[in-house]
Amino acid sequence: MNHLMYDNILFTVALFAVVAVILAIAIQQLYKKKSAYNTYLFLGLSGSGKTALYAKLRYDQAVETHTSMKENEAYVRLFITLIDETEPLLKTPVHIVDIPGHEKLRFKFTEFIPIARGVVFLIDSATIGRSVRPVAEYLYDILANKHVIKRKIPVLIACNKKDLLTSLPHEKIQVLLEDEIDQLRITRTASLDHRDSGDEIEFLGYENEKFKFEHLVNKVEIVGCSVDKDEFNNIKEWITDVESGY
Repeated sequence: MNHLMYDNILFTVALFAVVAVILAIAIQQLYKKKSAYNTYLFLGLSGSGKTALYAKLRYDQAVETHTSMKENEAYVRLFITLIDETEPLLKTPVHIVDIPGHEKLRFKFTEFIPIARGVVFLIDSATIGRSVRPVAEYLYDILANKHVIKRKIPVLIACNKKDLLTSLPHEKIQVLLEDEIDQLRITRTASLDHRDSGDEIEFLGYENEKFKFEHLVNKVEIVGCSVDKDEFNNIKEWITDVESGY
């Protein structure tokens, strides 16, 4: 074997070694980045049932709740009860964060949205008829957040307290929210307030068309539930689906 052929073999081996190292590093960084997005945010106005849901998932029982002044965090295991058997939905715990719903504290969701894998937005379906404006405003800020749009963070709108006689069905609530966000989009687009805040807010939906959740780049689903009656398996199943990559 002459020196030229030997040098070529050494060069090829070295090249493959460098490529292998680069690929290993890239895969490791991708895994770290994916695993960093492991948080599920519980958002909504005060009284929507966020903290009650958080307590049920963490302690597996109802606890007395009050208006939160700081976020609650925990790693929880998700279980589902089928007849008399309880089965785990996931092998590992998930990180949940309950963000205060007080008007002056709701903005704290922006501190966690960069690491969020999904958002559960709770609504009091018994009072939504008279609170649709602030609910839509908060939801708009979430959906138009640049991190939500860039990473297509999925959102579940959970219409709580469906067991109450005064509650509206989630299909009706969807129409109310879409109509209200459509009106908000007009005023927000015309305003310069958000354009001077670091471009955190983006335009929602299609221009020159009525707003629909289905027009968004991220997946938005809406369901009915009752945290007090332990009827929220659909929330746990949604988190499981997101963890599994749909």
